[in-house]
Amino acid sequence: MQICVAAGEVSGDQILAPILSRVSGSVSAIYSGVAGPQMIEAGTYPLFPMHRLSVMGVMEVLPRLPDLLSIRYQMKHYVSTSRPTALITCDAPDFNLPLCAHAKSQGIPAIHVVSPSVWAWRRNRIPKIAKQLDLLLCLFPFEPELYADSGLRCQFIGHPLTKQIEFNPDPGRFRTALDLPLTGPLLGILPGSRESEVKRLLPLFLDAFDKLVSKTPHLLGVIPAATDDLYALIQSMISERSIYVVHGQSRQVMAAVTAVLLASGTAALEAVLTGRPTVAAYRMNPLTYCMVKGQLQTEFVTLPNFLAKQTLIPEFIQGDASVYSIVDAMTPMLNEGPTAHFMMEARKIHESLSGDFTDHAATAIIGYLS
Repeated sequence: MQICVAAGEVSGDQILAPILSRVSGSVSAIYSGVAGPQMIEAGTYPLFPMHRLSVMGVMEVLPRLPDLLSIRYQMKHYVSTSRPTALITCDAPDFNLPLCAHAKSQGIPAIHVVSPSVWAWRRNRIPKIAKQLDLLLCLFPFEPELYADSGLRCQFIGHPLTKQIEFNPDPGRFRTALDLPLTGPLLGILPGSRESEVKRLLPLFLDAFDKLVSKTPHLLGVIPAATDDLYALIQSMISERSIYVVHGQSRQVMAAVTAVLLASGTAALEAVLTGRPTVAAYRMNPLTYCMVKGQLQTEFVTLPNFLAKQTLIPEFIQGDASVYSIVDAMTPMLNEGPTAHFMMEARKIHESLSGDFTDHAATAIIGYLS
């Protein structure tokens, strides 16, 4: 099989790579397309590097739009001329779904992994998505029901994070591995994986840390930097604060700490799957926020709260993301630890998403193409 692939985010690269490897273990397959480092290691020929697609936010996309449209045009041309057995995409729905629609119009099966967040906003996209795809593989058990009336073949395959993240591990071994103090309260600070997010959120998080230090004696912080450039930026911003900065290893940091302060996103789910009490706070470009806010269709922004159907972790968005709201929510987490209710609900989420994600996805893909 000649299979065209496309991933637009680090998470997409991490999700698709093992699936492609598992598919190759059952059938002879050649992969090419928009690929990240893990997909390349799994044997994908990169027509375009994934990082050229990695951009978030309406206003943030605009300067990059000509390049993004050019790549998509070239990918459509490649699909039309090479006539692959299938197109498999992951994440980046604004880029990938129109590409899938083009493949489907050419009679080429279009398979997408990870549903767009229709649970949270713009649920009216579902009929259009159904027309763009042949098969949608979902990470959450509630998602197939959302597409039930659309006619789209949709399957829950489990979430890869549950195989990668141990629930409530002993923090001591992770503190040892990261060369962090073995005793005392430790706050994990995750301001995002993009420079724009770090510049927007880290000053707020650092101000909150300063207030927390006055309420929690001997408090230390640790920040995982996603890249070398961000490592240098974060080091320049923390000044003389008692905060460690480490290269990557965000999940190890979550396992090592007492509590987590993070930007809303996949990291919030990772923290809850680890069993660490968490506060999520996020600010975005005001124009982007105005455009998104009007289309929200849930009272919760973070996935853990939506999955738990309650405020399992405090979430503060835009104007609500203040030093005082963060400090009020975080202080009892640092001084008293997680509540029994939080731990019970976090474990339920871990169990509900468990399963052999890679095997389920590969079986679904091979079965559909056969």
